[in-house]
Amino acid sequence: MKRYFFIVFSLFLGTNKCFSQKLKTFKGHCGLYYQSMIDLRQQQAKEIEFYDFQAGQHIASIGAQCCNWEAAYASTTDSVQFYLEDIDSTYLNDRQAAFAWNYYGDIRNKPMTCTYQLILGTEKETHLPGKLFDKILIINSFHEFNYQKKMLEDIASKLKPGGILYIDETLARKSGELHRECHKRIYLNQELISILKENGYEYVNGLELNYRNSKPVRKVFAFKVNAN
Repeated sequence: MKRYFFIVFSLFLGTNKCFSQKLKTFKGHCGLYYQSMIDLRQQQAKEIEFYDFQAGQHIASIGAQCCNWEAAYASTTDSVQFYLEDIDSTYLNDRQAAFAWNYYGDIRNKPMTCTYQLILGTEKETHLPGKLFDKILIINSFHEFNYQKKMLEDIASKLKPGGILYIDETLARKSGELHRECHKRIYLNQELISILKENGYEYVNGLELNYRNSKPVRKVFAFKVNAN
């Protein structure tokens, strides 16, 4: 479930988005970081509104790796408990998570009130606590799941009744297209919705992100576990 920073970086380059977002990297740490809260709120306004984090919620992120996106979101809200999960402790570790959290605490100019826990999962299980989460995020990682059915079954057991699974993915332009960096298959809009439906989820809503004034190149999908 690796989210390599150069994958995201090349996406922004390909859409002329990197320069306007003013993202930066740090030697010895992975991930891309906004230079200011103004930049973060301007560039992530749609996602922040769509996720609608609320105080007291429990949020998990599967494939969190560098923790940079989760720390960015945590800096825009308060009193949310994040569980950051990945299968690779090379990237997901105390040092990296603390750096990301401290960085956004510094540019936020007040202490971060959102907390986090690190969870080491496997390719088939998240090892997250059961029935705890209001929202579970999968950011640019779903296409890397080698065991989709097993993972989606596991995730369903971690959501509270009525909880939401958010999947943020690059959209394919044609069926069978491979991700240009990791070379794993990415999906058309309806293909991804169908995969989730086959695994017991109901499509609720979506946020299309369009950087080229044409077809959306990325979408955040929202799903609930089917009650039937």
